[in-house]
Amino acid sequence: MKKVLVVLLSLLMVVSVFAQKGASAPKGRVEADAKIRIGVDNDEWGAAIVDLWNKKYPRNKGALEYEYVGAAGATDYVGQLQGDAADVVLCIDGEVSRQAQSLLEMDKTIAKFAKTFAIEPFYSNTNETKNVYVPVAYDGLVFSWNKTMCEAIGLDITDADGDGLPEAFDTWEEIFAWSASLTERPVYKGKKVNVVYPMSLANQWGCYSTLTAGGWQIYAEGDTSKPGFDKPEFKAGLDFLREAAKAKISVEANGQLTPGSSMAERWQEYLDAEISPFALVGSWMDVKGAEAASGSDFKFCRMPTWKGNQLTPLVKTKGFVINGFTKYPNAAKELVKLLVSKDGMQTMVDHSSYIPALTSNAPTIPDYSKEENKREMQVGFAACYAEPSDPLPINKQMACMQCYYNIAIEQSYYPVWDGTTSSEKAQAEIVKNAANWFNTNNR
Repeated sequence: MKKVLVVLLSLLMVVSVFAQKGASAPKGRVEADAKIRIGVDNDEWGAAIVDLWNKKYPRNKGALEYEYVGAAGATDYVGQLQGDAADVVLCIDGEVSRQAQSLLEMDKTIAKFAKTFAIEPFYSNTNETKNVYVPVAYDGLVFSWNKTMCEAIGLDITDADGDGLPEAFDTWEEIFAWSASLTERPVYKGKKVNVVYPMSLANQWGCYSTLTAGGWQIYAEGDTSKPGFDKPEFKAGLDFLREAAKAKISVEANGQLTPGSSMAERWQEYLDAEISPFALVGSWMDVKGAEAASGSDFKFCRMPTWKGNQLTPLVKTKGFVINGFTKYPNAAKELVKLLVSKDGMQTMVDHSSYIPALTSNAPTIPDYSKEENKREMQVGFAACYAEPSDPLPINKQMACMQCYYNIAIEQSYYPVWDGTTSSEKAQAEIVKNAANWFNTNNR
């Protein structure tokens, strides 16, 4: 099991004729009577895919329709509906292995081409036994700073090294020091800025990056029975949490520290209401719409460091699978080829919020000239941590990450933030809860 930071590496690749020609199908490959559907979670993108198909496959114009399906758990949708489900479906990588028996294996052309652009470990981890999944987009959180707000409230935005993160706040030490120094909260667009960084405690996924401040990563040893909550690096993440509270990075209107139990996910408020200069932003959020509404410029990059450690949000991918019960397997495979071609990637960039998950010199990199935010976000995702999708050692029907999500871990964060318990006690509680969970579920 590979547990590595997702890093965009330069790879030596052979650009095949398939890549150069944008996945055009040989004439007559698609079944003459084919009628297929693609399941996506965005109507605009779905309609654009249909238009692209009609353009690229004029002999089969009208053969493709789209339907709206939820991306999370979409492989369950295939397993449940089988032949009545869409022929090609967008889904999250971690859901694929549980329904592999309901999915059609990609042909060798698709598998070979996917290896020229797919980010690891997303491709190999999901296709351990057979090639059924092609990752195309990141699904996660990336660090953002509001350039317009930062300038307005007097923060220096000089970025001498050109990494997208100004030197004045490229470490959490600097951010905490600035927050702690505020005797009066700055005012932006007529409102007090009571939040410096809307750290999420109630949402386990959103809080993950906080826990990595000491260099910890979950299941870093490669053993899905050892999440690593007992490690000193994990305690260091809890220490970081307490330092954030001491710096008062989130206060109420009366100036008092926001209670830990009220530290809910507020990433959308960062975009829509501009409540803070810094935040995490999801790959699914409408950044362009928020910029148009507010007139502000949101920037994206890696997270600031803490004591030299790079904080890393979790990231997954979304990609395409083929329904194993499709009546038109040739048409479905040709559709996948089209979706992962350069034209297909450009269609995704132009008509959805998704950020392509591609190696740095992939032959299908789209034009980002009108999508600067997505170009920046793609770089930010390079410093994220691939969420483990492996099963437990004994109970193969249970994903190892369910331990993290099902031990009410946030209840242990709150008193650390509030200052009513120590990092050591919170860590011991989390270790105990995790052990009890494994005793119940890994058998």
